[in-house]
Amino acid sequence: MNAKRTSVLILGVMIIGAAACYRPYGSRYYPHTPRFEPTHPARVELLRREPRRDHIRLGEVWINPEPWMSAYDVEGILQEKTADMGGDALVIVADRFFNEGVHYSYWRRPVRVYDRQIVGIAIRYRY
Repeated sequence: MNAKRTSVLILGVMIIGAAACYRPYGSRYYPHTPRFEPTHPARVELLRREPRRDHIRLGEVWINPEPWMSAYDVEGILQEKTADMGGDALVIVADRFFNEGVHYSYWRRPVRVYDRQIVGIAIRYRY
């Protein structure tokens, strides 16, 4: 009986650990780019096209927002990740939906399931 409890406990810890590792957002630096101190997230601009000002591309920031997340939450996460990289602005280069498939249910009609991904390039202005 003790071995069964131990195995259930180990399985539970492994499931919780795997769930804790999943992040629907992240960032990565481009190779050979300079590193800067973090900026304040409220000062990070979200842009739809590349600015005309001289700038440095730091890396990519991405998020796979959940359907329940508001636009305010998504913008906040994008600004936080850009600020952590030391960026002054984030240029959104991709905002796309992927068809994940069809969910079949006994009680309802088939429902298409979509996954959304937003990708941006973190930039720092040259002063």
